[in-house]
Amino acid sequence: MKKNILILKGGFSNEAEVSRLTAESVAEALTLKGYKTKLIELDKNFLSWLLENKNQVDVIFNALHGAWGEDGKIQSLLEYIKIPYTHSGIVASALGMNKHLSKSIFFSNGIKVPKGKIISKKNLLNKDPFARPFIIKPIDEGSSLGTFLIKEKKIVRNLIKNSKLKKFLAEEYIPGNDITVAIMNGKAIGMIEIITNEDIYDYNAKYKSNKTKYIIPKTINKKTERLLLEVAEMSFKLLQCKGIARADFRYDKASQNNEAYLLEINTQPGLTKTSLFPKIAKDAGFDFPDLVEWIVKDAGVQR
Repeated sequence: MKKNILILKGGFSNEAEVSRLTAESVAEALTLKGYKTKLIELDKNFLSWLLENKNQVDVIFNALHGAWGEDGKIQSLLEYIKIPYTHSGIVASALGMNKHLSKSIFFSNGIKVPKGKIISKKNLLNKDPFARPFIIKPIDEGSSLGTFLIKEKKIVRNLIKNSKLKKFLAEEYIPGNDITVAIMNGKAIGMIEIITNEDIYDYNAKYKSNKTKYIIPKTINKKTERLLLEVAEMSFKLLQCKGIARADFRYDKASQNNEAYLLEINTQPGLTKTSLFPKIAKDAGFDFPDLVEWIVKDAGVQR
């Protein structure tokens, strides 16, 4: 008998709209597979509603993104209520969301990452943390929200004056393209190279530009390709991830050694029909409804 799936969407983060798009795509896919689905917007009444209705829920599909969705908070609540849920658990979610902590773990295990440091808003306004160009980004946001490339003549104050953040993650800028690797249950299933006219793959390039291209890379040498897959799997294991995840790299083709840097691991990749993970999964033989059903079935496996 097919299970009853509760799909969480929206939430309290700046990525609520991306979450809603993921949730709608997931609901459509699960309906095609014969599951009964209910979508619910995460709000302050969610806990009381769930306690009253938990006997009608077999699995929770966590389609949330950002704060309270993939940072360990909602995972803690679901662990307490003892309802199976999709994606990674508390520790992996919290570590994956915090780019500085996860990068420290990767670096200490021999993985190449961009040089970075946490810097206060006040200090950032007074002095550049790195030679330009460099990157500034939130420590724990997704979808590349609030990520900026600081080039010559860019005025930092104009970029962050409206930001509520008190601290930022500053990183050296790595020239090249972005490559993302999809991982299922610890196994890398493929990758996509992202080609954009912009200097970085930011929010606009992801969601607003019609010039961004996504290709299955054919020109990467085999040694680098193996390294990317191995590092992706290693990062998944180091953070103790579960289900699916996406490891994001910056790849500099022009460098002498085709250098690749791990930027972060995303423990809850977007799952709209145009998101990166489904694109890679399709190339690996997983149609979107099959992928979503796999995630639901994996949620029932002992953590």
